[in-house]
Order: sequence, then structure tokens, then C-alpha cells
Amino acid sequence: MATFMLVHGACTGGWCWEKVAPLLEANGHRVCAPDLPGLGKDHTPPANVTLADNVEKLSRLLDKMDEPVVLVGHSLGGVTISQLAEARRRKLKALVYLCALLPTSGKCGKDMTSLEPDTMFRLSRQVSPDGLTYTFARDKLPALFYADVSPEDRYRAMERLRPQPLSISTTPVTLTEERFGSVPRWYIECTHDNAVRINLQRLMVKMTPCKVITMECGHSPFFSNTEELVEHLEAIAQDASECAQEARRASRAKPTSMLWRGLALAGEVGSSNAECSEKRARPSFIEISST
Repeated sequence: MATFMLVHGACTGGWCWEKVAPLLEANGHRVCAPDLPGLGKDHTPPANVTLADNVEKLSRLLDKMDEPVVLVGHSLGGVTISQLAEARRRKLKALVYLCALLPTSGKCGKDMTSLEPDTMFRLSRQVSPDGLTYTFARDKLPALFYADVSPEDRYRAMERLRPQPLSISTTPVTLTEERFGSVPRWYIECTHDNAVRINLQRLMVKMTPCKVITMECGHSPFFSNTEELVEHLEAIAQDASECAQEARRASRAKPTSMLWRGLALAGEVGSSNAECSEKRARPSFIEISST
């Protein structure tokens, strides 16, 4: 079983995972779906929120967990999970970008969306007079985020949206191959997405290669294609676990083979059976999404 941390996108909150989390938990997984600062039920003034604040809050949660997690970021949440991976790579089993922004080092979320300047996402955004937050034109929301979502889910979601801290989109990420680059990455592309369109999704993956999974849906698969999304997340967790096991076997085999060659060169015959046992503690912490 795996532990998942689910990170929401712009203007939303941990509530966007309210259909996904119970299905994962019913299958024996653990789920943490927090509200980022200034969003959901977090009462931090959004005008004051920085990318560093997002990373700090999620880092504190990761530090309480006893095993590496599958870190999932939706939409703008991709920026936060990228910077978080740089800060806490050893706490992560995998990075999953769900129709998410995937910035390269030195670039910000706005740089990524600027690669397609005529997108509905950019044209629908309304920046506050003080220039510190933004929302989206309400009449554009159904087509932008919820085109294939039921009327009930669409209404509930739209009523819970809050102003998004602008700095999350305008702060460049700083990523290194040694830290961010060492975490296995998956990208779940959504072919009918009107917010982060498929051409942009594929361009970002070309710039930062990931394993790719395709879903035929819009921008909110946690509402429109919940069961399919859960299946993909579970498959990624399994794949990531197998990759980690192979890496551990390889790391143990390499020094053993080097030792054997050294003994052979010295004319000695013998055997070495030193084993590196790794205690895998069961996760004991969980934060359930705000609803």
C-alpha cells in the first residue's frame, strides 16, 4: 500500500480530491490532501502567500510521514510539487503531474502558460486591483475547468473557489538534477483540457521528460473520471515501488561485485554475505482533505 499527498491547483483546495481520497483509502492507501496557504479552509491572507510558504507547509507534513509518498500535483500545483521535490526528494517515491504545469529550472508557471499565449486560461484570468491575487471570469469557469463535470459537482466546486495568490505563478523554481531530477516522474495528460491544453502539456513533457499516461477528459478528472484516475494513481505507486526495489538491489549489488573482484585479484577465496536491511515503518500520520 502507498501514501499519497494530493496537491490542488489554483483557486481550489484539498476539497477537489473529495471523491479520489475515499477510493484510495478504501483500497488500503493513506491520503493527505491539504489546503495550500490562503486556499480552501486555510485562512492565510492570499495576498501574502509565497511559493516558499507552500513548500514549507507541505515539507512539515512530509516530515511527519514514515515512508516516501507519491506526490501528485494538479494544474498550478505542479509548480509547488516541483519545488517541494527539490527540498524533500528523499521523502518522495514519485512525482505525478495531473494536467499540471511543469516548469524548468529558472522558469515560473506564468512562463509555461505563456508558451500558448491565446489559451482560455490566460484570457479568462482576472487580476485583483492590487496585483497580488487573481480569479477567473465566472462565465468562463464551466468550459475552462468543468466542461465534462456533472452539474452538481460543477456548482459545488465553483462555490468554493477562492482568489489565488499571484506569486505562485510568477516565482521561478530552482531545480537541480541531483535533487528534483532524482525523483521518478509521471505525467497524466488530459486530452480535452481547456485550461492547460494538450499541446502545452506535451510541450512541457518534451522539455522535462516523464512517463506519460493519457486520459480522455477535461481539466478536472478527479470529478469527471474519478475511478479511472484512482486506477492510474495506484498503478503509478506500484510502478514506483518496483523501481525503488530495483534501485536498492542495484545499489547493494554494485559494492558486493566490487568487493568480489578485489578478493579475486588478491588470490583469496571466500564469501561475503553482508546484507543491508532497511526497516520500513508503517506511516502513522494522515491529514484528510478539507471539505
